[in-house]
Amino acid sequence: MPYGLRRSRLALLVLLAAAAWPIAPAGAAEIEGQRPVMIVGDSFQFTPGAWASYYVHDRSKKEYYRMTIATLERLARDGKPCSWMEVSVTPEKDPPVTTRFLVEETKSGPGDIHEVIVQMRGYAPFTVPESFYKGEGTDREVGEFQGAAVARRIARRVVPFGGRSVNAWDVEAVDAGGNPLVALVSEEIAPVGVVMAESPQMGMYLSDWGGGAKSKIEGTPVNFYVWLMMQMGDALTK
Repeated sequence: MPYGLRRSRLALLVLLAAAAWPIAPAGAAEIEGQRPVMIVGDSFQFTPGAWASYYVHDRSKKEYYRMTIATLERLARDGKPCSWMEVSVTPEKDPPVTTRFLVEETKSGPGDIHEVIVQMRGYAPFTVPESFYKGEGTDREVGEFQGAAVARRIARRVVPFGGRSVNAWDVEAVDAGGNPLVALVSEEIAPVGVVMAESPQMGMYLSDWGGGAKSKIEGTPVNFYVWLMMQMGDALTK
């Protein structure tokens, strides 16, 4: 690989890590710097405009952050049903980041990724090169969405939440890495369906949910390498 492309690739890896890109599967072989989205069983729903916000505790890294997940417009790509979805993360110390994914709809939630756009607050959005999310196995620089399989439904109950009542199931599950987790799931909480999920590594707790979500990406996305040159130009003029 030419030296310039190596440096550009390294810059993108550093940026994705700094941006805390929230796509790596919880409990699976995670990619350094990328925060997980916990999906349990078949609770994910591709409801246009649905959003849910969570408090997340990463026990392994001893950090807390807020995460909002939204499903937006639906469309077909290569003859397959797809949806745009966005995951926004607000860390304790770093700027908020929004990642927009065009994903294939499957019965277990988000499937193959067809397009990715990232925007850090204060910067223009950029598109991520396909090689970062369409590689095979260890060639990927970005994780895949992977859900936890429900091993046992324990009990159904009504949960009071912020003045509302939610019908939910207590479940035991096993994530993609073989780690056990417990969760409270509800089909009334689109899109993720998770009220609470806990594993030895992570804790994810619902704070609010609703409808009418719109994209948080502002401006026209540019090619990453164009974006990188824009940042280098800005740095030289300061």
